[in-house]
Amino acid sequence: MHDLVLKGRFIIGGHVLKGSIGVDEAKISRIALHDLNGRETLDLRDHIVLPGLIDTHVHLRDFEERKKETVGSGTKAALHGGITAVFDMPNTKPPVLDSKTFERRLELFRRKAYTDYALSFLMRDNCEEARRVKADFYKAFMGASTGGVYSKNFEADYSCSLGVLSVHAEEAELIREKPERPPEVEERAIERALKVARKLRKPLNICHVSTSGGITAILRENLPWVSFEVTPHHLLLTKKDYEKNPLLKVYPPLRSEEHVRALWGNFSKIPIIASDHAPHTIEDKESGSAGIPGLETEVALLLDAVNRGIITVFDIVEKMHDNPVRVFGIRGREFKVGNEATFTVVDLKREWTVKPEEFYTKSRWSPWEGRKLKGKVVMTIIRGRVVMEGDEIVGKPEGVRLNVQRG
Repeated sequence: MHDLVLKGRFIIGGHVLKGSIGVDEAKISRIALHDLNGRETLDLRDHIVLPGLIDTHVHLRDFEERKKETVGSGTKAALHGGITAVFDMPNTKPPVLDSKTFERRLELFRRKAYTDYALSFLMRDNCEEARRVKADFYKAFMGASTGGVYSKNFEADYSCSLGVLSVHAEEAELIREKPERPPEVEERAIERALKVARKLRKPLNICHVSTSGGITAILRENLPWVSFEVTPHHLLLTKKDYEKNPLLKVYPPLRSEEHVRALWGNFSKIPIIASDHAPHTIEDKESGSAGIPGLETEVALLLDAVNRGIITVFDIVEKMHDNPVRVFGIRGREFKVGNEATFTVVDLKREWTVKPEEFYTKSRWSPWEGRKLKGKVVMTIIRGRVVMEGDEIVGKPEGVRLNVQRG
């Protein structure tokens, strides 16, 4: 008799398996192709159960920007969108540039996070401070973005990062010359980052790749220690959308259809899909702040693409679970016996309309407002506990820090 049994269709190892999962002491204790007995049973046979999805790029603000987002509101938004773990970015106010601020950030997440989490440290000529913390990953900006802090010596900062370095690749000098940030701003930065990566042979994750030249350069180099992310908004929106709606300002900018086609043409080779969830108030957006909220729509947008025959549900699992686990060395998250019973449950047939007023994020706007989508997250389970069901957050903030292979 198991503590909990989940009955349904499960995505495991690139296959859909019908059966049951036994959960005991918050871990997967058995995977069977027949019914199991449990003290509690969740009948999910009308749905599909995915391994708990992970977003490797979110900005949860807080500190002095609580009006934009808090760890609590942002991680509730993540649960609502089917995300079981978030990777928090360090360009906060104040930025996470020293060990004292890192400890403040860690304590905040310990008290307020509804999802599991990984915490980062911002690199900018602060190698000694970086050695004092045990961050889950590191971040560098090659050019200014929100917060304005960027790396003046990228190679030195990359060299002294103690784990995976996620990099915002936009060239600082070119941004000053061309503040509209045309494709070459990203492409030149990616070329430079790859050159340094060839030299240092250290883990590098290139964030929000948006250009044809950028993705082509990464795939051409094919360095095993280099990964990269693409966002749903760079896949599904174009520069024309921004011209119609200035709220869609984001760094890197939305691109022309040519660049979007290049991303889709290489979709199978994209390792990670991440939201780059960047919440701002409407007032800040109208004043020119860059960023798009995405935690509560990214999985649904991908499910809608599954229903339109563009991608498969296996792509979602690969790019939002399997590869994040592999790239960042997350322990205990593979979908197998002995690991955490953490799942994202989706209804591929559910049709719904995006209504930002129903979101948990404080950023109550969305590029997809009014959009009808087919496919929805209906339940989020972390360590055998239902923490979101039917759009309602269940329980208290009990997220824990991911077991990431550090350094």
